[in-house]
Amino acid sequence: MNLYSQVPISKPDFDIDYRDAVFCLGSCFVAEMGEKLQHAKFQTLVNPFGTQFHPLAMENVFSRIYTRSYYSENEIYQYKDLFFSWDHSSKLAKPRLQDTLDAVNETVEVGNDFLTKANVFIFTLGTAWAYFLRDAFVVGNCHKVPQQHFKKILLQKKQVQQAIRNIVLMVKDVRPDARIIFTISPVRHVRDGFRENNVSKGLLHQALDELLQEFTDINYFPSYELVMDEMRDYRFYDTDLVHLNELGVDYIWEKFKNNYFSAETAQSMLALHKVLKSLAHQPLNPESIDYRKFLYDTMKNLEHLAVQLPKNSLQEEITELKNRIHVH
Repeated sequence: MNLYSQVPISKPDFDIDYRDAVFCLGSCFVAEMGEKLQHAKFQTLVNPFGTQFHPLAMENVFSRIYTRSYYSENEIYQYKDLFFSWDHSSKLAKPRLQDTLDAVNETVEVGNDFLTKANVFIFTLGTAWAYFLRDAFVVGNCHKVPQQHFKKILLQKKQVQQAIRNIVLMVKDVRPDARIIFTISPVRHVRDGFRENNVSKGLLHQALDELLQEFTDINYFPSYELVMDEMRDYRFYDTDLVHLNELGVDYIWEKFKNNYFSAETAQSMLALHKVLKSLAHQPLNPESIDYRKFLYDTMKNLEHLAVQLPKNSLQEEITELKNRIHVH
């Protein structure tokens, strides 16, 4: 007797392993997956400009990275005592214009440098609702500027499709053999309204479905379907009842791992998890010979794993262990 619906996940004709460099762009959900990849020591870049919720914002920032287009002073704005870019996270807002300009242009450099070596791209679409500065251009972040300065618009299907198409074509131009994964964020944008959120998600699904038929080499990961149909339980949600909690993120991460990682990569990840977990071990007697032996054995395990992982990805942990051995 089945007590819940199991969402089928199409197995792609490729694997992701530690030789790959993964570029993640989109909503806060892709940030969660990207953080998991980084913790597992994959070469990963996640939202260098900050979270991007709708397809036009994603296309905009990706084109800046693709063309390595730096920002000029007239693209930096001020609200109250902070200077910021409409394309970037508020974390990059600074009290001095030049500091903000330097910070946002560094994200262009970081993004472009990583783009040239990335061979796996994960894009997550969050919403089809977009904000435009009145009588001007689309924005990725409103920076808590009063709402009367913006026009909120539900994008048309053809706008969403063209934005996705442009992103895919830019990826293929730089990295013709790239593996591309699209997903739709399961996080509901209830501030837009419950019905409005459903209209938005439906529009994203329809637009993306047609693009998947156009680009048959693109893979779709059903994170939205997993949450809506397989995880129909608020135990997977955070206290705001909108975002997934740790249990919910871990559930989808397991599905992602099983679908995209080879058995060898999964084995390395498990070994790494065990070793990193042991680093948090609190000894009863940090001066004991047994503890020094434990530190030494852990360091040797990390050095063995380091050969299988991206260069220098475990250097910080190995250095920490050497220091702890030396201290004790």
